[in-house]
Amino acid sequence: MKSRKNIIILVIESFLLLGVIMSCKFYNVEYNNIIKNYPDEFVAHFPKLIKDGTVIWTDNPNYEGTVLFLLQKDTTENYYNLKNKIKKFAKAIYHADDSCLLVINKFTTIQNLPYKPKAKKKEIIEYVNKDCLKNKLPVPNFFEIYENEEATLSRLPKEFDIYVLEAKKGLFWDEKHRSSGEYMPDYWKHGYSRGIAMNDKTHELIYWFVLW
Repeated sequence: MKSRKNIIILVIESFLLLGVIMSCKFYNVEYNNIIKNYPDEFVAHFPKLIKDGTVIWTDNPNYEGTVLFLLQKDTTENYYNLKNKIKKFAKAIYHADDSCLLVINKFTTIQNLPYKPKAKKKEIIEYVNKDCLKNKLPVPNFFEIYENEEATLSRLPKEFDIYVLEAKKGLFWDEKHRSSGEYMPDYWKHGYSRGIAMNDKTHELIYWFVLW
């Protein structure tokens, strides 16, 4: 993982410009205070208790809607026990280095997140109209965690697998939590996605919920 401390500092500085909330928490009291702000249907897959972890969250329609990440590293036994369970319930499983992924707000980066546009109109149109995206479920843009990772579409290291547990189209929660949807295909203009990304090499886990 690329210098997490530096990433956190950059994210905080950028989020202050946007009025977006972001924090890192390592204890259950703070973690539970964050989780309780979200409807249960969005965060049901998140653990109730954590030993440690990094929590990143945003809530700003001018940015990309609402995002919640929990990054953890677990023991080998716990990691594979969880993996065996979620494989049974996943609606889709993708590899981080797949050549075609429907990435939510794909063009947002640390460098451009306070500003618009995120990309040239032609580039956006070409991406959202790709035929290979039509049968894909949306996955997050993980740039907050892996700022310098550009080798994969989702900005995850290639060793990660992405398990989508649920993804639904439509308008959910209050409008203030949603984005404009301008960087998404029309058939996924708004919606939410939740799941877990897993790295067999490092035993890292990233629980996510994204609403846009």
